[in-house]
Amino acid sequence: MYIKFEQDSFGHEEASVSCSKPENGCVDSLSIFHSEKAVEELLQQTPVAGMDEHLIEFSEALRTVAKALRRAAEGKASAQAEAAEWKRRYELERTRNIQMEQKARMAEQFSAEKNGDIDCERVKNSDNQSMLQNESNEHSETGCMKHGIWSHEVLRDRESDSNSNADRNKIMRKASFKLSWWCNGENGDQHKHDIVSFERGNITTAERSSKQISLKWESDPQTVLILTKPNSVSVRILCVQMVRWLRERKKLNVYVEPRVKVELLAESSNFSYVQTWKDDSEISHLHMKVDLVITLGGDGTVLWAASMFKGPVPPIVPFSLGSLGFMTPFHSEHFKDCLDSVLRGPISITLRHRLLCRVVRDAAKNEYETEEPFLVLNEVTIDRGISSYLTNLECYCDNSFVTCVQGDGLILSTTSGSTAYSLAAGGSMVHPQVPGILFTPICPHSLSFRPLILPEHVTVRIMVPFNSRSPAWASFDGKDRKLLAAGDALLCSMAPWPVPTACQVDSTNDFLRSIHDGLHWNLRKTQSFDGPRDRDL
Repeated sequence: MYIKFEQDSFGHEEASVSCSKPENGCVDSLSIFHSEKAVEELLQQTPVAGMDEHLIEFSEALRTVAKALRRAAEGKASAQAEAAEWKRRYELERTRNIQMEQKARMAEQFSAEKNGDIDCERVKNSDNQSMLQNESNEHSETGCMKHGIWSHEVLRDRESDSNSNADRNKIMRKASFKLSWWCNGENGDQHKHDIVSFERGNITTAERSSKQISLKWESDPQTVLILTKPNSVSVRILCVQMVRWLRERKKLNVYVEPRVKVELLAESSNFSYVQTWKDDSEISHLHMKVDLVITLGGDGTVLWAASMFKGPVPPIVPFSLGSLGFMTPFHSEHFKDCLDSVLRGPISITLRHRLLCRVVRDAAKNEYETEEPFLVLNEVTIDRGISSYLTNLECYCDNSFVTCVQGDGLILSTTSGSTAYSLAAGGSMVHPQVPGILFTPICPHSLSFRPLILPEHVTVRIMVPFNSRSPAWASFDGKDRKLLAAGDALLCSMAPWPVPTACQVDSTNDFLRSIHDGLHWNLRKTQSFDGPRDRDL
């Protein structure tokens, strides 16, 4: 790219720009550097006769284009390096899988020869055939495919018993195939052997992917953590009664928050047996000490309990002491009977999925160079904050472009959070045990922008483009707001640690009762029976 001055018929000088395109289709860094240098020299020159404001604006535009081309060249180099690294990891993983298959085959061969039930020559031919098949599969597989399920290679025709003797020994050969679960990188674990099975080479679902889950104690619980809603007299009175009952009747160790322990000791000095923690470092080890978590409050208290555990979460028994509760099925009036039933077991639980959110800054070298991740039980919201401009967001799903959001923002919600902010923005209500990610826009400036429900295994990436007029803000369960500047991205995927909450009846019954009682869903007067009717024909 170069700039030269030419003289027109009136004697004025005009700037002309030329750009040479390399063979690989991308402008190299040297040409971009020379173009920026030429633009700088053009701006630093003294104005010549006939130079007007249009030439200055044109020079500024050239500078912007040169910077954008340089950023594109750097991005392409980074992408090529990352692709080479992923290819290297894939080759290592494939080689390791082939070695494991060969070891397993040799072990089966040794065991069969030991029992005297196999012909050595047939084993040799079978091994050669398997090696050829593995070599062909190595050339045909693309992507990260492991933990696959193979179908039967040779199937006998069971219906041939009714045919003639010549057809009785007939072997029906059917093409073998493999089901593999695609994943992104080494951390992908989306293989579910309990869902898919094979019967005579046909694919069938063995059972439902999401069933009602029952929890049964293998040993009696020993330690209970009680979390309470602050600034509530009724909650404080109930907490005193519950702590005393759990200690005296059930002989359990009781943990409470430091604030609650101060309140209990102010009530009576007999509560000295109640345990707590001193700093945040001890909170990370609570899941190894606590067998059961009891929350006294509303859904916000359940969110607070889930946020305390950055990894595995003990079962939670939520008592309804708030204004509106979709996750609190138990009533405080009968807490003794409820806790006695829970401690005895078995109980039905709901596994509430959480989203793992990571902020990737523009200056990061790769998407693994992130800030501290966030775990959200309800939703992560990306909005325009105090800016008066529309939010401009580019959305990707497993590196596939989804759409560009222009409006007040976007909500990425779990199914447990479908009855929260996502519902207010027009999203659908979803059963909490349905694995998925809700993609709900906030006041989009488009009539055709409808909400989506994405599968659980995808990774959603929300990016603020460089041409956005303003930055965006991300909040995680309504807290910890983070600024997303131009070039920053937010990665959201399903976390491996769900939040188990106890059910009063079962997961479906509790969910339907909550939307009936909390939202008065589809509540209307019944149509009168004595009105006009269709006449019989």
